[in-house]
Amino acid sequence: MATIQDIADEVGISKAAVSRILNRKGKFNDSTKEKVFRVAKEWGYSIPGENQILDEKFFKTIGAVFPTGHIAYYSVLVSLLEQAAYSFGYSLMICSSLYDKEKEELFFEELREKRISGIIYGSFTNDANLPIDENLPIVTIGHQLSESIPVIKSDNHLAGVIAAKHLIMKNCKNLLYISAYQVGEYNDDRYKGFAEELEKNDKKLRSYFTGINERNKDVPSVITQMFIENPEADGIFVESYTLAIQCLKVCKSLGISVPEDLKIVTYGSQILSSYSFPEITMISENTNQIAHEAVSSLIDIIEKESNETSDIPNKQIIIPVALIEKQTT
Repeated sequence: MATIQDIADEVGISKAAVSRILNRKGKFNDSTKEKVFRVAKEWGYSIPGENQILDEKFFKTIGAVFPTGHIAYYSVLVSLLEQAAYSFGYSLMICSSLYDKEKEELFFEELREKRISGIIYGSFTNDANLPIDENLPIVTIGHQLSESIPVIKSDNHLAGVIAAKHLIMKNCKNLLYISAYQVGEYNDDRYKGFAEELEKNDKKLRSYFTGINERNKDVPSVITQMFIENPEADGIFVESYTLAIQCLKVCKSLGISVPEDLKIVTYGSQILSSYSFPEITMISENTNQIAHEAVSSLIDIIEKESNETSDIPNKQIIIPVALIEKQTT
């Protein structure tokens, strides 16, 4: 069994300092305290009972699995999740999935080994059968991993309905929908809401799917082909803000005037709405509320489980959306 001297040698501080930290005495920075408790635990040193609580305090960490590498929206969301976690006394460990199932399986294994308190999962894979540990609390954002796992998401169906109503009000008759949604248009509630509302109003619709996981696919070429195949199109609902910016670029290259020739509505976080010119009319989600609800729901599960209560209710929290009209309609 390790001794205080062993811990002191490993951490690089004095034996007296280790003793004081383990007994909650003196003033030391959090990094030093964390190292001492980590080494003590890993080496089997018996930490006094009341200090076990302090030990756990330094390991209150939530894992977040998101495809943050190349999508601006997820960078915003992860930042808001980090702020929310901090407000509850937790830190956030970010894992960038890039929609890779094998990589995500490794993430789950690593997160369990690192004593993560719980996971917020916001990625998509073609196979949702990830190795989820039933004893590890998990909440998903946007995409329901299973019926037994809580999900926080915007009212995506309503977002599609609002987009359709707005474009119809702007006298659009030939509508397009384009998406990079990983699990396809028939699982895309924004597409469903949009298509259903257009059908009610006898409006034409053609949909396109870029395939976000096909890294070699030239998305601008897909967009260009869409516009060339549909010269009569006068309105489009674009599933994501990043994709809408690409549509604007292609419109400019093809001489399509926005909004005179083509009106564009997208979906996303209002935080991103000013990063294009012209600014894009958006069905805006409340990204702050999504982040807060995801973190608070996960911590609710963590703390209930730590208090040995059972029957934690499964829940689906739907966050309202709103139309923010800008320059593209």
